[in-house]
Amino acid sequence: MLLLRLDPDDAAPAYLQIRDRIVALVEEGVLRPGDRLPATRALAESIGVHRSTVVRAYDEIRALGYLKSRSGSYSTIRHRARTPATRQVGPADEPSSSVVDWSGLAGPHAREVWALEADAWRLDRRGDVIDLERLAADPALAPTDDLRRCFKSVLVRTGPAALDYADPAGWAPLREVLAVRLRSHGIAVSSQELMITSGAQQALDLVLRLLARPGDRVVVEAPTYRMIHPLLRLHGAVPVEIGMREGGMDLDLLERVLEAVEVRLVYTMPSFHNPTGVTTDQAHRERLLELCERWCVPLVEDAFEEEMKYFGRAVLPIKSMDCRGTVLYVGTFSKVVFPGLRVGWIAGPRQAIEMLASIQHASCLASNTLAQAAAERFCARGEMEAYLRRIHRVYRRRLQAMLDGLRRHLPAGIRWTRPVGGYTLWLTLPGRAADERLWCERLARAGLLVAPGRAFFGSPPARPHCRLSIACADEAAIEEGCRRLGAELVRR
Repeated sequence: MLLLRLDPDDAAPAYLQIRDRIVALVEEGVLRPGDRLPATRALAESIGVHRSTVVRAYDEIRALGYLKSRSGSYSTIRHRARTPATRQVGPADEPSSSVVDWSGLAGPHAREVWALEADAWRLDRRGDVIDLERLAADPALAPTDDLRRCFKSVLVRTGPAALDYADPAGWAPLREVLAVRLRSHGIAVSSQELMITSGAQQALDLVLRLLARPGDRVVVEAPTYRMIHPLLRLHGAVPVEIGMREGGMDLDLLERVLEAVEVRLVYTMPSFHNPTGVTTDQAHRERLLELCERWCVPLVEDAFEEEMKYFGRAVLPIKSMDCRGTVLYVGTFSKVVFPGLRVGWIAGPRQAIEMLASIQHASCLASNTLAQAAAERFCARGEMEAYLRRIHRVYRRRLQAMLDGLRRHLPAGIRWTRPVGGYTLWLTLPGRAADERLWCERLARAGLLVAPGRAFFGSPPARPHCRLSIACADEAAIEEGCRRLGAELVRR
């Protein structure tokens, strides 16, 4: 007779208590292989629970491999050759044991990315710190109520369709809405020349899967978006860095590179460049496109902040001039609405889009249908335009506060960029490139977080830099951050 006692003070449900006590008896050798367990009804009566509770407990024990039974017969203990892994979890920095040499078996490009990420300097956000490092839409400004209504509307209007796999190219109504939005930016594309991705990062990954082979050269700006370098390494591509001037990428140097070597693609951020904040003018965009057309090299235009202009007149995207099918235009909602909304897109020639959609289907079947459907509602109902008007007012004030604060508090001789939109500014620090980490650590100790400039280069730069971001700091924090920055620079 199996005697079990349940603990009424135990927070665990009764069926889990039954399961754990029977498993413990097996592990202790009290119950042996071949021993019969009581019928579910009999055991339920003996411990005062409903029979379904015991049935559920037996199902759990069977799933763990300790029990075998067949219809119309008793359940018996079975020999379990291997017990479940129940190792105690150690400290977070303590490696777990494994018979598999994961790092040895990993491909060389995966090991490079792992080493690159492991070497990244992790900023400590604890305590009284002002965060001018984080580059993401401010969660305090997120249109939470509007998006909740959009998700609810999607589930009511479309029902199961929004919970199913989408077309590999993305939710068709969202592609239609985006085509209309892009036409307002001068980009004449149809919904068939658009595909939806899980953010801009996945879009760039898909483009490299399509175009880049190991050893291929890819032109990038220096500095450039930090996460493009790990992505290039993952694909085995070789970055060719073209320095940034005050007006954008050095096109004279780019022309010499295109004349000298075969380039697979050119990657650029012409509007509110990350990290410098630079926006290129019309003449620069025309010449860059002409160079890529002349050498038949695809141009990837990263427009992650295209709509975040606060001052001056807008310059149309390079894609708006693309009459010969040279440009792949990458956009995203993540940096404008909130980072967790992983919805981005690629606009390009139809043949390229069809191939990119096939790659997406092979790698992940499709991107998030529900998020795409909600994004479509957000745009179609006019919520996106209203939201942009609200945040433009906020970020215009923040950017002006940053420019004014730097002018007031920084000592003479320190240089920084003066963006007309976006989230970021680029600061050149005094000293040698080797001093950059020391500078950033000093600023962190003073309660100010900035992004170290080295992360935005493939090879070490000649001077120390840092990126400042207004994304998640209000005017008061920005003013105090500029004061702390200036105090440390004066103290050097």
